[in-house]
Amino acid sequence: MIRNRDALLDHGNREARATLLDVARAAVDAVHPRRTVPQAIGRDGTRLRVGNRSYDLDAVDDVSVVGAGKGAAAVAAELSAILGDRLAGGVVAAKAGVADAGVADLVAVIGTGHPIPDDGSLSAGRRALAVADAAGPDDLVIVPVTGGASSTLVAPAGDLTLADLAATTETLLAAGLRIDEINTVRRHCSAIKGGRLAERIAPATAVTLVVVDEVAGEPWGPTVGDATTFADALDVLARNDLLDTVPPAVVRHLERGRDGAVAETPTDTDGHVVVLAGPADAPEAAQARAAELRYESLILSTTVEGESREVATCLAAIATEAATYGRPVTPPCLLVSGGETTVRVDDGCGEGGPNQEFALASALELDDDRVTTLALGTDGTDGPTDVAGGLVDATTVPRMADRGLDARDHLRRHDATPALRAVDDAVVTGPTGTNVMDLRLTLIED
Repeated sequence: MIRNRDALLDHGNREARATLLDVARAAVDAVHPRRTVPQAIGRDGTRLRVGNRSYDLDAVDDVSVVGAGKGAAAVAAELSAILGDRLAGGVVAAKAGVADAGVADLVAVIGTGHPIPDDGSLSAGRRALAVADAAGPDDLVIVPVTGGASSTLVAPAGDLTLADLAATTETLLAAGLRIDEINTVRRHCSAIKGGRLAERIAPATAVTLVVVDEVAGEPWGPTVGDATTFADALDVLARNDLLDTVPPAVVRHLERGRDGAVAETPTDTDGHVVVLAGPADAPEAAQARAAELRYESLILSTTVEGESREVATCLAAIATEAATYGRPVTPPCLLVSGGETTVRVDDGCGEGGPNQEFALASALELDDDRVTTLALGTDGTDGPTDVAGGLVDATTVPRMADRGLDARDHLRRHDATPALRAVDDAVVTGPTGTNVMDLRLTLIED
């Protein structure tokens, strides 16, 4: 999983770094579709078990797949192996560059933009709606949904355009909004999100397989009902002073929906939803691997949100407390947290992402060579970069200084990627095939 493992282990506390990479790999492996899909789905002849339900394939005409997200292709590959020749076709929208090995030839895997939707995202949305519209009452449509679905599968609502959706997404991300706020707006600008795909699939049977990557821990996706409203979407923009920043067409569309001229997203789609993995699974797997390595561990939280640098300062203080006073856990120990932090950026910012910013901010707080920290996007990417995160310790900032880099200035400019790359502390994994938000691990030696 770690493409630059040798470089990461060539400096600092090598043993601690190796341990953190070991724990991180175990955590990501535990939530990969190669493990989660066979646990949730099985086939015995003509009987297909999905979660706690069983489907008689003899009573089904066609089985199709409509998937979206950074891990959807990996889920589709597992489904292809299980369904075999019963899989009639479909489409999967995946971030460009994600491998599609193992996905049935009849299922089109379309590379798309992320986090900003592009022409591939629009093409995938059109293909998905076409599959949904063609499904008959005796068909079964399986919908894998993983993190990244909102940008990889798009269908502009009403008079909105792809450019409107892309500009809105870029604005919301730059403002550092929580993912639930971002999705409230995006769902109400879409003809496919917030349960609208389920409306198009009906009367066929829809089964949704979700890898949950939101702090709330609730299933979501284009076939899952949505309790938010157009008024809620407008409120998100108003509270964050973005009404004059997003495209005017978006505000007009949301106002028309608020006034009843556009139907609200369905609150209940009556579909069968199975959660393959959720926010707590990776941290719990990390804790289990730490126990195997004979480290005491503590999961601080699986729902961390907030500005990356602020969260880093807080968690570094907890690490210092453990190293100095043996509380809330006694070294040698591992502190684990999950969730999804954000970065509020301005014009002229550098290159980076929330996990790299967390790592750089942590490095500035670390002055104890017993403490090593890893921050990782479980999907293998962090922000608009091909870096998954950062692995830092008390040597990181001095090594940057030796190369003429001011770590604090890079943090101020949200420019973590080049700083971490310069000292071989940027973690590169490539696409992992899953996505359950972020994973932060801090190892404290005795």
